[in-house]
Amino acid sequence: MKIKRLKLAADYLLKKNRTVSYPSHIGIETTNNCNLDCIMCPRYDMTRPVQDMDMELFKKIISDIKGEVEMVWLQHYGEPFLDKKIFEKIKYAKQNGLQTGISSNGTAFSSDVIEKVFESDHDYIIFAFDGASKETYEKIRLGANFEHVTSNIKKFLEMKIKKNEDVFTVLQLICMSETENEIRDFVSQWDIDGVDGIRIRQITHSGNHGKFKNQSKKQPCYWLWSDPHIQADGTVVPCCQDVNAVYPIGNINEQSLGEIWNSEKMTQLRQKHIDGNLEGLSLCQNCNMYQPHPALVVGTSFFDYVQTSRLVPRAETLMSKLRY
Repeated sequence: MKIKRLKLAADYLLKKNRTVSYPSHIGIETTNNCNLDCIMCPRYDMTRPVQDMDMELFKKIISDIKGEVEMVWLQHYGEPFLDKKIFEKIKYAKQNGLQTGISSNGTAFSSDVIEKVFESDHDYIIFAFDGASKETYEKIRLGANFEHVTSNIKKFLEMKIKKNEDVFTVLQLICMSETENEIRDFVSQWDIDGVDGIRIRQITHSGNHGKFKNQSKKQPCYWLWSDPHIQADGTVVPCCQDVNAVYPIGNINEQSLGEIWNSEKMTQLRQKHIDGNLEGLSLCQNCNMYQPHPALVVGTSFFDYVQTSRLVPRAETLMSKLRY
């Protein structure tokens, strides 16, 4: 896998529009159903039908990528634990040698759900929790109750410790005007046993929160070489920012991910970024997604994706404590 990761990094740094390797991780949208209306979420603009991914389609994807991909993120634009077959999907991915990760709003974490998370041998969970106070949190995460979700997360952490479970657990806050004055309190609030990392992320999409100014691109977008997402109906999009499949690059019902990953549509999109020509690519023009330094791209290629996804939050936790 290390050789594949290094080849992928070389393809990006040498600005090749084709890749010789699968990405180390992909996103699979097990559902695009969500029970919240968060003010910064691009799901606010979603026009696609709400649906869960069919189990047979999920199995087809896993069969296609096993042995090639290291980790699957079972999310895109929905709350994964609203999918009634989420644990069946986690177990199937694990049976096929894949690590599993999920970002959740924590609203559905009953004792039964928590037990099933541990029983499924799930690897990694991010609790998206924006705010250190009830007022701020409920202003941002419309439909959620601060006390209820806090209780759910702490119950999960208590059971994790009691059972000596190894689910890597991250508490994440998005830095925006509503939360920037609560970051210090957030870090202090969640610097507790059972939490493996605290992430302070920059907002990358405005949702119902205003629009970004166009940003100049001095280098190709790294995520076009590393971060495909498969939506609930099988449509493949080039990155996590494409909520409505504005730039569909294929459909997993019709082709393998390997074929789609180097399809004409995908290579043309990479070439536009290589040439610095984003004309007609409004999604890219208005994106401020973090772009890693070339040295970081190379450095992380020496570690498997799971190691990197655990090391980075721990480093960010230390930086957050020092900074805030």
